[in-house]
Amino acid sequence: MGNSMEPIHIEHTADTTHVVLEAALGIRDARTLHEKLNTVLAAATAVVLEGSRVERLDAAAMQVLAGFARAARERGLALTWKNPSPVLQQAARVLGFETILEMAS
Repeated sequence: MGNSMEPIHIEHTADTTHVVLEAALGIRDARTLHEKLNTVLAAATAVVLEGSRVERLDAAAMQVLAGFARAARERGLALTWKNPSPVLQQAARVLGFETILEMAS
């Protein structure tokens, strides 16, 4: 609780929820990341994920993102990536999550 740095920043507009991923996403952020992304699902709007800041992430964070992408798809929510960083793209490719994350190029 002493860590004020959130793993994501969320902005809601009338028809879209913008999610900005921070530079470092690790296992320590997984619970908070999961909770915050659940609020995005509850908003039931199209989702834009901004990934340009991501410099480091681990498999736990990728699993949370993959679960979020699957849940969004199951709810019929549009999911779009905006500027995924090379690190984020490489992690998705290495872990085989490109399709799940709807990041395939």
